[in-house]
Amino acid sequence: MVLRRDPLMWMDFERARLELARLRVSDSDAVPVLFARAAEICSRALRVERVGIWSLEPSLSGLLCVYLLDLREPGATAGRVLRHADLGRYARALTERRYIASADVRSDPQTADLVEEYFDPLGVVSTLDVPLYRGGEVIGVVCHEHRGERRVWTEEEGAFAISVADMLAHSLTAAELAEAQEALNAMEHARQDALRAEALARVARGLAHDLGNSLQSILAQAEFLMRVADDPAQVREAARSIRDLGAHAGRITAGMREFAQGVDAAPKVVELDAQVRSSIEALRGLAGVDREFSSSLGAAGAQVALDPTGFERVLANLVVNAREATEAGGSIRLSTRVFDGEVEVELRDDGRGMDEATRSRVFEPFFTTHGEVPQRGFGLAIVAAAVHAAGGEVSVESAPGEGASFRIRLPLAEASAISATTGSTAPAP
Repeated sequence: MVLRRDPLMWMDFERARLELARLRVSDSDAVPVLFARAAEICSRALRVERVGIWSLEPSLSGLLCVYLLDLREPGATAGRVLRHADLGRYARALTERRYIASADVRSDPQTADLVEEYFDPLGVVSTLDVPLYRGGEVIGVVCHEHRGERRVWTEEEGAFAISVADMLAHSLTAAELAEAQEALNAMEHARQDALRAEALARVARGLAHDLGNSLQSILAQAEFLMRVADDPAQVREAARSIRDLGAHAGRITAGMREFAQGVDAAPKVVELDAQVRSSIEALRGLAGVDREFSSSLGAAGAQVALDPTGFERVLANLVVNAREATEAGGSIRLSTRVFDGEVEVELRDDGRGMDEATRSRVFEPFFTTHGEVPQRGFGLAIVAAAVHAAGGEVSVESAPGEGASFRIRLPLAEASAISATTGSTAPAP
């Protein structure tokens, strides 16, 4: 039985609804606070001592109390489970009725099966229970339980209880969406952290690769010094090479320091032959004393826009790659020329060459023909990245037993770029 509406009571419920509507759920952690406030508002508006919010848990085959307010027993806690087998006709009523308004739980067929196990021990006489719906399915129930005299629920009370249940269902959905968003954000942060870690690892491997090459060449020159200690001319030449290699390593570390500090390596307009000539001695040292290194610069006056330090790394990696591809006594030749409106830099060696499978992958990061050797597999990837950053292209021609020829083609600097960077051109020799 449900009594007709009382206008004054309806106004009280409207105030309570407004209070509920102002509750916000920004994340999953706010749900317990929402439940507590909703239960308090419902207890006051419906004048009941006990409000329970229950979740339908398939894994438990029944209802789980997720929040409980009991004014008579403040120490009472949630967590109780009512098994589906014990719910009897109450379980069916939850799915067939918009709400269960029992004036007397003992005589009402919808609630009678729960009297002995649940209602009697708690002293509950009447109950107004509203299912929680999501997507057309019952996901729980809000129970408003009355102790004392038998109570007949009014239309206003039933409508209010339904509106509260709908608000809670909506808030639970919002909380789950917020929790999913939090999980997505955490996954995205983890992905970004992984990308940063991988980028740092690549930088470290690239730095180790470049510095390792310089140190190896310095050690080779030092050993050469020990062998020619009685020849002042060769000692001076080896010392000069060590000095140039040390300066080369210093420029690498300076570039990495700028990278770590977030300093962009802005391209500069340089005369290519002058830039190459300034690196010749360091490149000769990288080639090693047991390789024949020669150069032929034929692009006098041609200017290109590039990062000088990055370009030095390009040449260094090409020379080291040539050294590793040749035997003692092999030759490495560096040349430049202007060709078809571009400047071409060629590094040729007479080493073992490459087959088609190797040639097709030679610029890939981590790819190496040296097996699992630390600091290998990065040099030519660094070359490709730096050349592309300068707006150029790099290619290779090679065949087994016929050596390899790496060609870099860079666009000539435009007049506007030259005037914008006046004073940045490398000095002519």
